[in-house]
Amino acid sequence: MCQQKEEISGQGIAMQGAAQKEPQSLGKKMKQFREQRGITQSGLAEKLSVTRQAVSNWERDKTLPDVYTLRQIASCFGMTLDEFMEGTEQAEIVMPKAPSFLAAATGLTIFLYFVMGSLTGRLSVGTAAAMVIIGIFCQLFLHLYFSGAVKTGNFSALAGYSSKVEYNVGEVKKVLAQMDVHISCTSFGTVLLLGVGGLFGAGQAENLFGALVLAYCGELTAAVLLYNYRSLGRTLVKEQDQKAAKTGFVSVVWFVCAVFVFIGALFAKISINGIQNNSKESIGALGWMFLFLMAAMAEFFYEQRRAKKCVAETGNYRPGASFWAGTAAVAGITALMFFF
Repeated sequence: MCQQKEEISGQGIAMQGAAQKEPQSLGKKMKQFREQRGITQSGLAEKLSVTRQAVSNWERDKTLPDVYTLRQIASCFGMTLDEFMEGTEQAEIVMPKAPSFLAAATGLTIFLYFVMGSLTGRLSVGTAAAMVIIGIFCQLFLHLYFSGAVKTGNFSALAGYSSKVEYNVGEVKKVLAQMDVHISCTSFGTVLLLGVGGLFGAGQAENLFGALVLAYCGELTAAVLLYNYRSLGRTLVKEQDQKAAKTGFVSVVWFVCAVFVFIGALFAKISINGIQNNSKESIGALGWMFLFLMAAMAEFFYEQRRAKKCVAETGNYRPGASFWAGTAAVAGITALMFFF
């Protein structure tokens, strides 16, 4: 009898183990991840634009959501579709340590430039200001912001972010981490070259200063645009939002190019005419800059809105008469600023 009881008990344990290994149903996975994140059925239903009863039916395995809805559900949980289906949590995104080390190295480089520049008499106010702006206000500020956004999941301060758009939170964090490393490397390299050039560049220091600052601004802008554009398919959940964002990049690139052309023309005018700070000519240049920004930003925001509207209504977008009229206005302001 004892032996039979042991056999029965052993069979019961084996059956229990088999039951534990049985794959978890889709509904149970959904309920588990929802409860882990403190989301109610009503809250999830609101995010998915469905009824609470629909969510309840999914969790009880009475009905199944379609593939598109599954992607939305996974995004609400900060997971990819594969991770959700496999029942595995997405690994927590942790900011790499390299940007922190590079920020410290940038600070040390700036300090050494001040010391060596003071001792050798080659301390340039313009070079020092550029190093501080790049190292502190660009590199360090962006690193602190990206780190905070990845840690808290709050992306409201990001350019182009909209609370009405559904994002894959995990992918957004990955892109921010990649951008942080890229910006840190570029900023540290530029600050180092500015310091070395300022101390040993002799007569070529001014030319090196201008070239480095221009190259840094151009590379930083291009990198941010490229990272954003290439990640749209991963960071945005809805296909319509992806298409609208890609379409809107036409006006984004236009605006960036217009700004760089205007700044280039402004610096060329200052250099050719030898305009000094706080002079009437410099104040006039600021007036032209204000007028340019008003026209360019009005064109930019109008085309962004028009692009989204066209994609929503027809699925296509092409620059219209307003785009070319805005381009002509911006070009005219730039030409007038340069020649008058």
